[in-house]
Amino acid sequence: MSHRARHQLLALPGIIFLVLFPIILSLWIAFLWAKSEVNNQLRTFAQLALDKSELVIRQADLVSDAAERYQGQVCTPAHQKRMLNIIRGYLYINELIYARDNHFLCSSLIAPVNGYTIAPADYKREPNVSIYYYRDTPFFSGYKMTYMQRGNYVAVINPLFWSEVMSDDPTLQWGVYDTVTKTFFSLSKEASAATFSPLIHLKDLTVQRNGYLYATVYSTKRPIAAIVATSYQRLITHFYNHLIFALPAGILGVLFCYYSGYVFDKTIYLPNVNCNAPSKNINFVFITSQ
Repeated sequence: MSHRARHQLLALPGIIFLVLFPIILSLWIAFLWAKSEVNNQLRTFAQLALDKSELVIRQADLVSDAAERYQGQVCTPAHQKRMLNIIRGYLYINELIYARDNHFLCSSLIAPVNGYTIAPADYKREPNVSIYYYRDTPFFSGYKMTYMQRGNYVAVINPLFWSEVMSDDPTLQWGVYDTVTKTFFSLSKEASAATFSPLIHLKDLTVQRNGYLYATVYSTKRPIAAIVATSYQRLITHFYNHLIFALPAGILGVLFCYYSGYVFDKTIYLPNVNCNAPSKNINFVFITSQ
């Protein structure tokens, strides 16, 4: 085997690497690009869910402020009408209840004879805030609602209202929980507490599990956080979209590497020019002057 053939055989793995490396690099860049984009989308959606929760809390506070200005006798038709008029001005408040501690006396629509004593609150904050998650009471019989109490008034809120945000992703799931009790108070229809609860204790803000990508965002205003998930298929879709741009760049890299290697190879094996050979056939004539 000639020296040139032996050199080409040894150089074959390097040539294959140089050819494949730009393609592999373009695939890796497209994947990282797609993953970063999907994670950013999840974090953006989680922040929107937190902003929605903040809006609902603000409406509950405004409802309580308005209800506390009532000076008449409680649980009378006039009082119930007043509560009804208040909640009609707020989109995310389903009902308003008058209570003493955890004993609910009447709402804008009904006044049970003996009232209703609800089980202890899931979350309490001094001086007079109590929140009850997913409770089924006579005031909204058959539906598990959130009851947010401040003082003597309780705002009844549909759990979906806390975080429901429009999206074009049919696989999107989300949940909002309070970071004190580690309890979810809002979950999308497709989400389940059994699936989302283990994620609360993870330190990573973005994880991949069971074919889904999860992202967690913490509120800077309240002790709450949102977890949002989307199918891994969405990442694959974004990967293919970015591959349209990354793959041509990889192919150009292959062509460049091939051309560079070709030129380098030709340069090494150019025929050596023997500068002394022509001198053998040259006759030097010396002319001396007479």
